[in-house]
Order: sequence, then structure tokens, then C-alpha cells
Amino acid sequence: MRRPTWEHRRAAGTGRQECRPYASFKRIATLVLAPLLVLQSPCFALTIEDTVMKAMTDEMERSLQRLRLDGHSAPYYISYDSTETDRFEVTASLGFLTGRSHSRWRSLEPTVRVGSYEFDNTKFYGESPNNSGSSGLTIDNNYDAIRRKIWLSTDSDYKNAVETLEEKKAHYKRNNIDNKFDDFSKEEPEVSISKARPLIVDEAKWIDCAKRVSAVFRNYPAIQLSLVNFKASVSNRSFVSSEKVRIVDDTEDWTLTIAASTQAKDGERIKDIEVFGGHTEKDLPEFEQFEAKAKQLAERLMTLQEAPTIEDYDGPVVFEDQAAAEFMEQMLCDHLGSQVESLSADSVSQVSKPFAEKIGKKILPRQLTVIDDPFAREYNGAPLFGGYNFDVQGVRAKRVVLVSKGVLKTLCTDRSPTKYSQHSNGHANGFGGSTSIVFVTSDSKSTKEDLVARAKELAKEADLPYFLIAKRLLDPNAASMLNMPDSVALNTVVENNVLPRPVILVKHWVDTDKEEMVRGARFEPQTVRVLKDIDMIGGEEKASMVGRGVENWTHLICPSFIIKSMEVNKDSSTREKIPLLENPLTENK
Repeated sequence: MRRPTWEHRRAAGTGRQECRPYASFKRIATLVLAPLLVLQSPCFALTIEDTVMKAMTDEMERSLQRLRLDGHSAPYYISYDSTETDRFEVTASLGFLTGRSHSRWRSLEPTVRVGSYEFDNTKFYGESPNNSGSSGLTIDNNYDAIRRKIWLSTDSDYKNAVETLEEKKAHYKRNNIDNKFDDFSKEEPEVSISKARPLIVDEAKWIDCAKRVSAVFRNYPAIQLSLVNFKASVSNRSFVSSEKVRIVDDTEDWTLTIAASTQAKDGERIKDIEVFGGHTEKDLPEFEQFEAKAKQLAERLMTLQEAPTIEDYDGPVVFEDQAAAEFMEQMLCDHLGSQVESLSADSVSQVSKPFAEKIGKKILPRQLTVIDDPFAREYNGAPLFGGYNFDVQGVRAKRVVLVSKGVLKTLCTDRSPTKYSQHSNGHANGFGGSTSIVFVTSDSKSTKEDLVARAKELAKEADLPYFLIAKRLLDPNAASMLNMPDSVALNTVVENNVLPRPVILVKHWVDTDKEEMVRGARFEPQTVRVLKDIDMIGGEEKASMVGRGVENWTHLICPSFIIKSMEVNKDSSTREKIPLLENPLTENK
């Protein structure tokens, strides 16, 4: 299951969710709040800890003492989570701006629990909504306006919680259900107050950068669509709870994305992206490196445009660099978070949990160890993206050894006790636990040449003239980008057990060592069982940014490896019609 962002945590259902725990700092406003709360000024007074924290604390204390419906219990737990975000964003194409904004917004998400730690209104979907979800707060630091909003949200959520708890009690009694585990664990309260800070960005500089980098694609008229998107944002989070948790924390994100798309003669849509990310401006490279990456992307797409289509294949596949990271993200990391099993009046929520009963058992080769480290900020001198200090439940993040020498030791957990975990390890995402920055480390000493030699052996054993090397898979964030006006709608959600399409897939001929890029391939559906087919592992790990939903990214560090046998077949999906006329940029040359 993909990791949901904070704004997804109240949604019903168990469909595939996406991304890292603190990504909603950016997403909430884009989807819901920004149109209502945009302020076109990059400068504002920062008194979050003085105004918002005081309003949340005061209303929480009042609610705990006086909020009660006749015949029902008062809340036993209340928390408020507010985030104030300041963002500058610019988009350019072919050297010209297509969008520019500087916006600021503030959100609120209350949590009200009725009952007790052992049995409360959560983990059940009845006729009543669980709560009001995220909503907007005034961006002015007006105590009265903020307090009024918190009051109304708390009142609504308390009433819903009472109704849900009564429905849950009746359902349990009617169906003779035993509550095996507590609904909420008790954790050590955290107090961490940092000074809120503003976003400082040279807007003119990054507008010029986006225009310069996007202009690279003017030299490649076969590229039908292209864009460069730059974002810089600072999110200041305030979190309080009735357990005496007090947190004021900040997150700063800088990203630049280069995306381009073209078509082969048979109508296949070919697209790819390059992403740079960091927590400060200094984490991003110089403009010249952006331009170099844009040229590499354009050249890569031009080569793919002329590449032959793949034939159906079943044999060894070497996964390198970004493709290796994307493979591990989909087939391993997606399943390393604990998932909450919720009841409804109709049925039990079915959640795919392939590792739930495998703690203490071998799931990977003995050479591999997997560590989740939300505090990691760099690797080999390069910045890492996707870390955080406190999860969505206000629990301090923890570094966790998930797999040791191939043996699964634990999962990323939240405050929902399970058979294997009674406490949170600071990885809550709202539906359970999820990974953050993951290190897949190898004890192997094998080189790239060793992997090629072994892949040759496996190909010969299978009586194949070549084997495949996957170097790049289509990032999920690229799936919805750069669609032509009449293009076929693409499914932007990565389905269970389906790897993303390969972008750079190479045939390596056994006898001659000749390599040939092919296109139009897709992987057949896989389960976590494929992890047992890892035949050889490289000794060098590399860091790659992987997408976990729109605007959400994290780093995953892992080595190259060989899957002993995989089905890779020709993609038979519908092709799009190519444009009737040539690109006008071609005619003007």
C-alpha cells in the first residue's frame, strides 16, 4: 500500500494511497485550500507559536473540561494539527513562463477520540462521519477568528465521534466481536518548540532558471511537450494534544522538475522526468547542471523514439540505479508499514499485508539489510529528501532496522497496537505506518561486471541470446504529466503488484556484449514473492528520488541486483494518434 499524505488520513477505503508523512504540508492547500487562502505576498509576520498554539491550547482545555453530551462521555483525547505554508512556484516551457505564484495558507486538522485507549470511536466506519477532516484557518494571526474555527471543528468532530462509538459498540455486541487489541497506545509526550521561519527565495533568479532550462527543448522539435517546474516552500507546523504534547516544527523543501514527452511512429507515448530536491537552496545544483540534465533527457527521448519494440521475454533482468530504487519502493517498501484493519457496518476492510505474519522470517537475501531513517539528511555528500522529525500523530520519528541480514525484524508503526507492536516508532501516516527514507544496504562485494557475467550465465541456462537491463522505470509522478489535449487518460495510481513501465530498458547480447535500447515494454504483475528471486546483488548503493504521489518525493538508497527470471512483454495498451502536421519549430528552421 502506498503511503498516504496527511490530508488522506481521514478518507475511508483502502485503495492505493500515496506518499511520505509530512508531504501534506504542500498538498492540502493545492487540492483544497489554496484557492480560498492565497496571499500574493512573500512577506508575513510569523507568530504561529504565540497565536495559533495559544488558541489551540485554550480551546482544547475548555473542551476537555466542558464538552459533553448528556448520557455520553467527554473526549479522552484531543489533538490539533495546524500547518502554515508559504510557497513560491514557477513553471516554464520553451523559454517562456506558463505559470507563477506566491501563495500562503494555513490548515487545521482536529482529532477527537471518545471512549478509552482500549476501545474508542476509531477503526470503524458507520453511518456517521469520523470527523470533519482538514479545513482552512485564517492566515491573519487573529486569536478570536482562529479560536472560533477550532471551536466549531471540535464540536462537530465530538458529535460524530459519539455517534460512531455507539454504532461501533452495537456492531461489536451484535456480531459478538472480541476487541483483541487496544485502539490507541500510550506514548511518551513530546515537547519541542522551534522558531517559525519565513521562506526566503530570490524569485527573479529562479524564474530566469526555469526559463533558461526549459529553452533547451527548443533545440529538439521532436519533443512534443516539455516543462520545467520549480517550487520552494516553508511549512511551519503546530501540534498540541491533551497528552501534553507541544510541537512547533518547520520543513523547508526545494524541488526542480524537468519533464518531456514525445511519440514514436506507432503512436506510443514516451515520457520521462528528472527531479532535483533538497531542504535548502544550497542543496540544488548550479543552473548549468539543470541544463545538462535537460539535454540528457531530450537525447534519451529521441533515442527511444527510434528504438525497436520489445518482444515477449521471460528471463533474467538486471535492475540498476533508479530502476533498482523504484523496484524496491514498489515491491518492498510499500509493504513495510503496519496497516490498520478497520471494521464497517457492512464488512471488514481488506488491506494487503503480505509481511504481517513474516516478522522473524527471511524475506530477502542474507546480504541485504533495510533501515528506515527519517533523520537522514545526506548521503555521500548529497542531500536526501523525505525526512521528518515528528509523524502525523505527534510522535518523534525513530530510526528503525526493518530487515537485518534478510530477516524481517519489524514494521513501521503508528499508535494502533497489533500482534507484533504495542507502540509507535514514529512512522504514522493516518492509515497505519509507512516508510520514509529507506536504506537498502548490501554486504556483497560484487561489481557491475560481476552482475553482467552472472546475467550472461542465467541467460545461457535459459537458452536466451540476450538478457535485459532496466535502468529507469517511469516514475509514478510522471504518469499524469504532459498529456496531449486528445491523449488517452492514464491511470496515475500504481496498482498492487504492478511495477511501473520501464523507460530505459536495454538488451545485452550474450555473445557480443552489444547493447540495444528497446521500448514499449511492461512487466507482468508481481507479488512480494519476486524478492526471493533476487539472484545476485551489487556492492555499491546509490541514492535515487522516487515519487510517492503528485509533488511528493523521497530518497531510496539501494544497490543494483539481478532478478533470476521475470516476464517482460510488449505493452498492448492503446496507442495515440500522432500529430498530422510537423512541429512548427521544425518548419521555421
